[in-house]
Order: sequence, then C-alpha cells, then structure tokens
Amino acid sequence: MSTSAILQPGSPSTGSGPSAGSAAIVAASRELRLLPQRALLDTASRSLMVADLHLGKAATFRAHGLPVPSGTTERTLARLDALLAGTAARSLFLLGDLLHAPEALRPSITKALADWRARHARVEVILVRGNHDARAGKLPAGCGIDTVAPGHRLGELRLLHEPPDDGQSEREGAFALSGHLHPVCVLGNRADRLRLPCFRVRPHDAVLPAFGEFTGGWQVRPVPGERVFVTDGTRVLELSRRPRPQAHPSRAAATHSRAALDR
Repeated sequence: MSTSAILQPGSPSTGSGPSAGSAAIVAASRELRLLPQRALLDTASRSLMVADLHLGKAATFRAHGLPVPSGTTERTLARLDALLAGTAARSLFLLGDLLHAPEALRPSITKALADWRARHARVEVILVRGNHDARAGKLPAGCGIDTVAPGHRLGELRLLHEPPDDGQSEREGAFALSGHLHPVCVLGNRADRLRLPCFRVRPHDAVLPAFGEFTGGWQVRPVPGERVFVTDGTRVLELSRRPRPQAHPSRAAATHSRAALDR
C-alpha cells in the first residue's frame, strides 16, 4: 500500500556541497542536518552519522551461490569518502551493521576497509555495535575503528543501532539516533510507484535510512506524531499526508440515513 502525500521542503539548506538540499531538525537543543546522501550531521560537534553499510553482503550472497553483482562495498566506501570530504566531519559514528556476515572478513573486503580508513586517518571513527556486527565477528586488529555498545552518548544524543522502545531517552532528556530498520517510503499508486529511502523522526528519536549500496528496505507508513523525510539523493523533502477529501453534504446525509435504517 503506497502513501498519498505532499512533499515539501523541511528547513532546506541553500548552500553547496553535501549539505545542499538537506533538511534541519532541532532535537535536544541541537541542530541535526538530514543529508540527501542518507546521512545525518550534528552541526555542533561536526559529527557525521550513517547506519547499515552492510559491507560484504554481496560477497556473502555469492558465497551461498546467489548470482549478485560485485563492487557494492567499493561503491559504498566511495560515497562515504565524498561525504567525509564534503562535510569536513571531525568524527564518524557508524550506527551498527558495518559488516554483514563473517564472509565480510575476507581479505579483499578488509583491505578495502583498511585503505578507506587510511584515507581518513584524522577522522575519529566509532562503530555502535549492531546485530550483524555481532554475527560477523571482531574487526581486524589495528583497523582504526573503535567499537562501543548501543547507548553511547554524544552530549544529549543517545546512539543506538535498533530504535528505542524503553522510554529511556525521554526520561533522560536525550534524543536517540538509530538505524536497523532500513526505512523507505513508497509514493504514488499501483500504476506509478516511487520507492525512496527516508528518515523517520519522532519526538525523542530518529531512524536513519540504510547507507549501504546493497540493502533492502522496510516500508514506513506515517502515523500521527511522526515526521518522515524522503531523499532522492539530491535533496531531502518532508512528507506531509494529503488530507482526505470531504464528502459532499447530501451524500453524507444519505449515508447517515442508511446507517440509521441499518441499526
């Protein structure tokens, strides 16, 4: 079922570079930029957040006999190169599922990851452990990526992999950032549908879209109290539900009369 909606800018950025086309939200007194590249920038600390890279997923599928194309890990890391360079981020937080499975620890992938890390040696990189990271195993020693447990704090921000449901962020006056769901929004109707990655924002948390090249998606259906921002890779737009058309007064009266007779 697709969403009937109106797209509108959400506090758009008019600058250039990766922040162009972004949308801003304010959470826990901090400005957070939702970037078209499926990432989030905490402007105060110059910290970049991405979730669900799933490096090595295609290699895992091929190892199990499924014919999927190669090169997804390299393309994901190249996009991250451009994002780090364009935002001049001081730190990078990976909100879980950097690796997909144990097959991701094969030499070709660990070398690609090591080469990527060497290109950004001055950037602090922290991985918030996700469920796939736990299955994949430990990162190679000396890879330059620190691993922390979910719940790591960056000021008023609470960094997780899976979205919170424990009320802790609200009790602590914090705002949680997570991934895991791979949120997407389907726009249009059956004849003309568009599937876009999206950010789901609630009063005390936000879920980021999957950053990886080879990831699935969980369809978001907006509910009251949530904001949804879609990205097409060039700009972020807020989704606003289209109001339902009002019934014609004479039709409404006829419907009411029929309902009364049915009772």
